[in-house]
Amino acid sequence: MVRRTVTVLLSLTIVLGLPFVGAQSASAHDTSAAVNTCGSGSARCGYGGVTNNHTRVYACDTYADGYGFRTFYRLKNEATGYIDDANGATSGCSAAFVGTTSNPVVTFWVIWKNSYAYVWRGPYTA
Repeated sequence: MVRRTVTVLLSLTIVLGLPFVGAQSASAHDTSAAVNTCGSGSARCGYGGVTNNHTRVYACDTYADGYGFRTFYRLKNEATGYIDDANGATSGCSAAFVGTTSNPVVTFWVIWKNSYAYVWRGPYTA
């Protein structure tokens, strides 16, 4: 009986696309970008992106210059918003789940918020 159950489960696994092996990694859908114009012009200001099957947006400030870092996004339904890194260049990023599987993030930009002009990079496809 045990052997038959294993055979049936293996057959179902192959036929149904391996659902019993485990969930597919969301990393195939993760996208990120950076702004690299801080300091002498070659330091990374920060980075941001989209993860979790196009539902989570994050922003990370990596340069201690007193300015902030933002990821601006657009959803499938054309709604827009942004995530600012709340703690400056201190370790850790800010993130939020802003999309859903039926209304995912489709496009994003990363922005260094310096005092004289925001530096935008993008759009990037999520």
